[in-house]
Amino acid sequence: MFSNLNQELNINSKLTFSGFYEHFSKLVKISSECRLLVALSGGCDSVALLHLCKKLKRKLGTDVYAVHVNHGLRKASSMEELFVKDLCKEWEIDLEVFYPSRKRKKGESIEMWARRIRYKAYEVTQEKFNCNWVLTAHHSNDQIETILMHLDAGCGVEGLQGMPTQNKYIVRPLLIFSQTSIEKYVKDNNLYFIEDKSNWDLSIQRNFIRHKIVNKWLLNTDQLASRFGELSRQAVDAVTRMDAVILKLANQAVKKENGQILLMDEQFDFLSKKQLVRLTKFIIGENMISWRRHRWETLSQWFRKAKIGSILELNLDWTVLRDRNCWVLIRGDLKPVNLSIDSQGQFGTDGYTLTLNKIESPIVNTDPFYEIIDGKAVEGKNLILRSWHKGDIFQPLGMVGHKKVSDFLIDEKVNRFSKMEQLVLTANDEIIWICGRRLGDLAKITDSTTEYLELYLEPGVG
Repeated sequence: MFSNLNQELNINSKLTFSGFYEHFSKLVKISSECRLLVALSGGCDSVALLHLCKKLKRKLGTDVYAVHVNHGLRKASSMEELFVKDLCKEWEIDLEVFYPSRKRKKGESIEMWARRIRYKAYEVTQEKFNCNWVLTAHHSNDQIETILMHLDAGCGVEGLQGMPTQNKYIVRPLLIFSQTSIEKYVKDNNLYFIEDKSNWDLSIQRNFIRHKIVNKWLLNTDQLASRFGELSRQAVDAVTRMDAVILKLANQAVKKENGQILLMDEQFDFLSKKQLVRLTKFIIGENMISWRRHRWETLSQWFRKAKIGSILELNLDWTVLRDRNCWVLIRGDLKPVNLSIDSQGQFGTDGYTLTLNKIESPIVNTDPFYEIIDGKAVEGKNLILRSWHKGDIFQPLGMVGHKKVSDFLIDEKVNRFSKMEQLVLTANDEIIWICGRRLGDLAKITDSTTEYLELYLEPGVG
């Protein structure tokens, strides 16, 4: 179970503390004020990284911490945890062990779950220890494997980028070093580590690529890592240039309205559907994530064929709608609202705040979410702010007779998302206000009105 590298190795490049320090210093500004969190699995690579950071602590006085995720998926998990605890105790490094819930999201594979909870552990522990950076031990061989996996998935140019050296607070300072150089460092420093036997399970795609393709390829060339590194740099440059164009488009042409993002046809018709996919990826914050070919094609085809009212879930957070003259993107679940209003004042619900105040005389206000009603008309009645329901009817201001709310929203050309978010204010179950759109006749101000009640609904607050 415990391994120490005492066998002869074919070394193509060398990892030293001075080389690590020089490279790491170019990535981030490091000093005695820095607080570093090392992702520690107990394997060869992460032990080497922690040892380098221990030397950095000795050189600069930098605070170093470690985080270990016990997935609880294998019998060896408890032994791995015990090993990293003993190692951190010996090296006088504070360690946080993370025990995740095994509950997976809908459609989430075990690999996706493991990756998600690892990065959640990094985030939580970073906050606990107030660390500037989280360091992972990915190296150049991992980069080769990642790019090949992306290619196998039918990736676009984004997939050729591989893993970034730095992504927000995540830093990969060993990415320019080879696996053999890390193994040589571990051997030279007489470091022990945990050998994960699951790394030899060829049913796992990364392991198959590593043992059946990359390792055999490396026997015939010592330039493989540098060639893939150059491929990654060229892909990063290409994507950076494309993102600059997309960012300019997003800043200049994307319209935001009531929490929705609108891509107007008149502004974006010149884009191809795949360019529209790229813009969408950028807007929902996935421009740094390599999509599989299936995901690219699914959204691209949907953009080509979507009819008015069609909806597609982009991920767990974002949904896109085809409207009459634009594409509409919205974030988050649309939850029904039902809030009782029992007095004057301010009332908050999920995403909204409704304010009711008595005023002495009516004032002019063109905000559609501001109205003044006859206070006596609703006095003593049960007021409820709620989502509209199918079958709702109301008497629009100035109209004889009633109208279905659904018909009113169609006449107003309200898109499907906005319909789902539409609120109404009722008095004893009778609609007195289609919020932000039309006041009901029941509560209108007349010449005989003596009490004025102002209503103000603030979307996105509460």
